[in-house]
Amino acid sequence: MRFNADKLQREVLSKLLDKYENSKTYKGENQVRQTFSISPESIMKEYASDYEDTDNIHLFEAELEELARERLIRLDLKGTVIRKIILNSESIPACYAILGREEKNAWIRKQILFYESYRGKHSVINKFCAEQIRLLESGRKPEYSLEDAMELLPLCLFILENKEELLERELSIVRFGNSKLFEKKFRTRICHIFSKYGDYAELLDGIDNEREREQIILGEHSIYSNPSYLYIKGEATLTFRGLPPVELSLDTPVAYSSESLQKLERIYIHASQVMTIENLTSFNRMKEKDYFYLFLSGYHNTAKQRLLTRIAEQNREIRWFHFGDFDPDGFLIIEHLKKTGIDFRPIHMGRGELEKYRKYGRKLEENDRKKAGALLEKGMYPEEMAFMLEQDCKIEQEIVSWMLETERNEREMIQ
Repeated sequence: MRFNADKLQREVLSKLLDKYENSKTYKGENQVRQTFSISPESIMKEYASDYEDTDNIHLFEAELEELARERLIRLDLKGTVIRKIILNSESIPACYAILGREEKNAWIRKQILFYESYRGKHSVINKFCAEQIRLLESGRKPEYSLEDAMELLPLCLFILENKEELLERELSIVRFGNSKLFEKKFRTRICHIFSKYGDYAELLDGIDNEREREQIILGEHSIYSNPSYLYIKGEATLTFRGLPPVELSLDTPVAYSSESLQKLERIYIHASQVMTIENLTSFNRMKEKDYFYLFLSGYHNTAKQRLLTRIAEQNREIRWFHFGDFDPDGFLIIEHLKKTGIDFRPIHMGRGELEKYRKYGRKLEENDRKKAGALLEKGMYPEEMAFMLEQDCKIEQEIVSWMLETERNEREMIQ
């Protein structure tokens, strides 16, 4: 009958096996016979203390003596005091069996075989698995336990191969039968794997907010926390596949889902200028004539960039502007937009606006200063960045759009 060890005895055997597995003997590098031992204090901290209850000490010693009688350990004594707890090398297989523990090398091989089974399925997963195998082969721990990896990798593959728009809670139900589990347990870890082993650097450049980074990464694979919409207004004609043309005007803003925009075949803009806007409040405020407005919600994923590129190709004569917050992130969004190949320029984001509306501004945070300094070093927006740093001020675009509308209404009343 196999020996049934209690909690303390299992801890003793586990620590001794750890010593064994971390030794040169286990790795096959030692030429002399080794012994593997631990001190009684590593199990019972107060064993050598004069203040510890003697009954507790006697119980502790009795548990160790039982392990010694089973020939699992030997005790090095000085009188009746235990100096060392020594693993009986001949009983190592029995210790593994009692603990239900796999031998370290077998456990490493099991993990390597698991990661090897996922290689070739996707470039992101290839890189992730290659790194985990490298860590295991060098004797280090992989990034995740095997139990976690067995949950994460199938989910990674599902998201990487996803082609249809799917909400996070829908994904969570599909995979786990629980609408909130993806958000609580997996979203951050999945996005960490993707950002570390995938090609998202350009999309994430300049973005520090962790939630926004996660939204961008998942959006690249059509996974959204909420339905994704494009808000537009202005004089234009839209043609959707299989439907009659739709006429838009400045006074009738509309929103189209990402899914419906996949059926958009042509958009003909009657204005001479396009303005993308960072915040929805400002999008609703802006009504300058001869502009076509788009609200894309902050930084833009690849799908939205493709849409902008298609609009530009179908309307080659129009000029492009971006209106955002007067802070470093607002200007970084412009640089992000320029990666479409479109010549975006800032509007309502000059030094004049900062001077005019400075009383509505807020002080810069340390991260703002770093980003402004980085833009200055690259020679980007030098006047705006220098003035922002000198005045220790940034302005949210909502106050600018509101004041612009107020001033426009005043001009119209005078006329």
